[in-house]
Amino acid sequence: MTSDNTLHRSVLFVPGSEQKRIEKAANIAADILVFDLEDAVSPAEKTVARQRVVDALTSPDFKKRQCVVRINGVTTPWFNDDVQAVSTLGNIAIMLPKCDSADDLLQLKNAGQALNVRTFGIVETARSVLSVAEIAQQMTAGDVLCFGHVDFASDMGLTDNNAGKGAVYHARCQVALAAHAYGIAAIDNISLDVRDETAIRNDALLGLSLGYSGKLCIHPRQVDIINDVYTPTDEQVKKASDILALWDEAQNSGQGVFTYDNKMVDLPVILAQESILARRKAITDSIN
Repeated sequence: MTSDNTLHRSVLFVPGSEQKRIEKAANIAADILVFDLEDAVSPAEKTVARQRVVDALTSPDFKKRQCVVRINGVTTPWFNDDVQAVSTLGNIAIMLPKCDSADDLLQLKNAGQALNVRTFGIVETARSVLSVAEIAQQMTAGDVLCFGHVDFASDMGLTDNNAGKGAVYHARCQVALAAHAYGIAAIDNISLDVRDETAIRNDALLGLSLGYSGKLCIHPRQVDIINDVYTPTDEQVKKASDILALWDEAQNSGQGVFTYDNKMVDLPVILAQESILARRKAITDSIN
């Protein structure tokens, strides 16, 4: 979650070329819907898919939803037309695939100078991982960094795209680190499992432990599991509330440090507990 309390727990891709899936997306409980004009759409369908997404996002069905359009990359022939189409949609964020450098991000911002929208940049190549700090530094409040592990593994020539080990895991860590260094939200890679609930949950838990605030989803079946992982539990909320109450007592008595459950508590711990309560409140407010 960013400082503006925007929820990013589940970020679901919706193919822009499939009308039925677009219609169904309106009723899926993902925090963010990403209408995809890139990987999910063949070259022959690009123009039709673009118009289909524009029509959907100007309809009442998605007015109260957080929506993003994944456009085609800066080196493709569809880039400028995609940016111009999104510019007609008002406050709709843009997801830039294969964001290899800060220059790519600036090219997007220059192409849509009239736009004042959030940018989701996907880090998914070796070059982008090496440039991830510079990319994050160019981002502004509300922008988001995402990790695309499948494309990254392919770019590295790896036959194993397991995001829990090796070079892919290293890159996964780097994206989260860069995002936090510059105050940007980080969204974890997709899980290729769409039926194995345990595998989906474990992968999401790993991302949570790395500092990600949510996860990319490729199937509606993943959404509830990922929402659950990124929602603070009742136990965590109670613990945070108890610690903050003790902190108030300690401050009133002139103490800057105290113990809870035989562990030291100081300001960094307090900030973490405040974050837990803020995330829970944002989730509760989004439901009410």
